[in-house]
Order: sequence, then structure tokens, then C-alpha cells
Amino acid sequence: MVATMALLSACSGSGEGDSRQDRNDAPIGWKTCNALFGAKKIDALQEEMGEGTLQTLNQAFPMNELTSGWAHSARSWKPGENAHFATQPCDLGIDETGKRFYSYVSWSLSSVEHLKSEEGWESAGKDLYVRREENGLHLTAVFPCKIKGSHKDQEAELPIEIETRVRNVAEFDTGLLSQMTAQLAHNVAAELSCTNDPDIPGDLQISK
Repeated sequence: MVATMALLSACSGSGEGDSRQDRNDAPIGWKTCNALFGAKKIDALQEEMGEGTLQTLNQAFPMNELTSGWAHSARSWKPGENAHFATQPCDLGIDETGKRFYSYVSWSLSSVEHLKSEEGWESAGKDLYVRREENGLHLTAVFPCKIKGSHKDQEAELPIEIETRVRNVAEFDTGLLSQMTAQLAHNVAAELSCTNDPDIPGDLQISK
């Protein structure tokens, strides 16, 4: 990922006991993570990470600011322009271990039609295309999302792109990452109120 809005800045995350309560130590960051992935998925991520406590590592932005920025980029776009400016809405990790979970949201450099013929991309349903890398620990998903007030070609030429990635976690459950990626896609589409109502599956099992 070449461009990011969020700079890394460590802040307190969950601790002993009820992790969801302890996540109030970084309320904006955890609220955004919960909105995008759901608290249960974050709990499952914590379990997969093993020893250590997850912390938010990205600069925290409230969901309404993130959504406003994404929508503004789409409304400002014109055919032939590049709107691939990625944000990191929820990045989590464990201090001094290198264990990291990354997420990115941007507008894609490629249209969905182009992805259909591009090597490495596969259909995961009617509206969504997925690329799997690093043995399933790096997922990129692209789907059309028409933003109200945007150029008429925006839906076809400027789809939304999301990424998730796990680093330095032995035997991480790739099925969980697939589910989290699908949840991120679904919730981003909901937050953006995509007028084309994209069909987002519950996980990213490849449909041949």
C-alpha cells in the first residue's frame, strides 16, 4: 500500500478481564474498530494473536470523519483521475512482538471490469473480487460502490478497495481473516450508503 493517511501512534488497548470494557482506554480507536469489524471479531482476533494484549496502533479517526473523507474523494473524482489514497482505519498489534493486524480502505486504481481479466483476482460473489497473497494472510477485496452525487461513471470506474493483513502470527486462522475482510467490506458499504447496494458475502470463499 503506497499512500496512507494514518500515521502509527501507539495507545492503550484491552487488558486483563473484560477486554471490551478495557478497550475504553482508547475510545475513538476501539469504537472505530468495533464499528468496522464487530466486537466479537476483535475478540476472536485477540485470541488468534496469542499472548499479549492488542493495542490500537494507528492514528484514530471517528467513523463519521472517515466516511466523509471517503465519500468526498468519490464525489471529487473525474474519469482519468487517480483517487487511490488509502486510510488505515483500524490497525492493531501487540507491543514488542511484531504481531500486527492491518486494515486499509481506498478507492481502487482498477475498475471491476479490468479486474475480471487481471491475474490474481477471483470472484467471491456477484459484486466482489478478491486477491489472496502471503498464504491467505493478505487479502484485498474490490467492489463497486456508487456514491450519491458522484460522477455517473464512478460506480463502474472507481470501485472501493479494502485490505486486511496479518504479520508475524504463526498458524493464524485464515478463515477468520476472510470473515473479517468480508465484515469490513459490508460495513464500509453500509457506512458509505452505496446506492447500488452491493452484494457482499459473509466470508470470501472463492466462487468458481
